Amino acid sequence: MRKRIKHFLFATYEDFDKARDAIAELKMLDLKEMVVQNIEIYSPIEHPEVEEILGEFHQPIQRFTFFGAISGAIGAFLLVAAAAQSMFTVQPQGGKPVIPLPMDIVITYEGTILIGVLSTLAAFFIYSGMPRSLKKHYNEKVSEDQIGVEVQVLPKHREKVREVLARCNASEIREVTL
Repeated sequence: MRKRIKHFLFATYEDFDKARDAIAELKMLDLKEMVVQNIEIYSPIEHPEVEEILGEFHQPIQRFTFFGAISGAIGAFLLVAAAAQSMFTVQPQGGKPVIPLPMDIVITYEGTILIGVLSTLAAFFIYSGMPRSLKKHYNEKVSEDQIGVEVQVLPKHREKVREVLARCNASEIREVTL
């Protein structure tokens, strides 16, 4: 199996406005010529105005939670029902329901919460790519006071993207091939 080679440009900016301008120009260039495969921003704080430019990033973690909770409820109810059924056959008592619902509701609720939370945690780890180390081209200054813009490009469009990043006054541009 042949591994796919990915090409990245990682630019750091000292000013957030310059980084926002670079991302906006990259999105416009991508709409015209389809040169960018992925854009990520690295910053010590959140920037909602950049998220508007990049668009929504959808990850179906809520679906994991929903289906985990449903399967937890069904599993817990079946577990309690099977235990009640086994007790019913051993010690038959008159008037006792085969599956007593009032006692089962609490355990079903707890199973719903337990499996829902565990599936949410699993989805978080899956979609965040953890455990993983920092990328080789990551600049530690980004976690202090600078803004990093990572752009995945095709090799033939590298120079166009580099021009856009340099035109917006990037303090450093790194080129990485993984």
